[in-house]
Order: sequence, then C-alpha cells, then structure tokens
Amino acid sequence: MIKKNWVYIVFAIAILVFISSKFYRKSNYYNKGKVELEVKTYKTDIGWGYDITANDTSLIHQNIIPGIAGRKGFATKEDAEKIGTLVIDKIKNKKLPSITLRELDSFKIVK
Repeated sequence: MIKKNWVYIVFAIAILVFISSKFYRKSNYYNKGKVELEVKTYKTDIGWGYDITANDTSLIHQNIIPGIAGRKGFATKEDAEKIGTLVIDKIKNKKLPSITLRELDSFKIVK
C-alpha cells in the first residue's frame, strides 16, 4: 500500500513539473519580448570589423573577413556594416549566419 502511494505522489509531482515547465517556457521565452540585434563596427590594426549584439550582449565578434583565407580586415566601415547587416538578416530568418564567397563578391568585398 505504501509503495502504491509513493507511485501516485511521484506521478503527481512529475505532472506538476511538466506543466510548470511548459508554462515557464511560454511565459519567459516565447513572450519574453523583443530582441534587438545590432551591428557595431570598429577599427582594427588590419582594417575594420564588426560585432553583432543582442540587447547589448555580444553574440558575434568578427575582426576579419569571414570565409576567406588569411587574416584580412574589411577595407571600410561600410563594408563591415553591410556584412554585419547580412548576418543579422540571416539570424532573423533562422539561417546559419555564415558568409559565402559569393555573398562577399555580391557586395564587392573580395576581389
């Protein structure tokens, strides 16, 4: 009889934990609010780089041109900002934030 009561108690606790975790996730994650993604460019010793921040928390620190061999910074602040904005668009569209050579060519970043 005691074992049977323990089974009911454990089962009830498991159900409560499951329900409360679902409620917690919905209230804090899905309805949490707005995430503000932002590109912040900066000068480096080899050119320009960018950071992607979410609500002032750094997500991506990119001090070189991604996707090419070697360590080369962006030639201009505008180039770094263009690629940073592309990365943000990819994140918002739930795509991997990787940059291809074709994308760099389309922005005339790599020659």
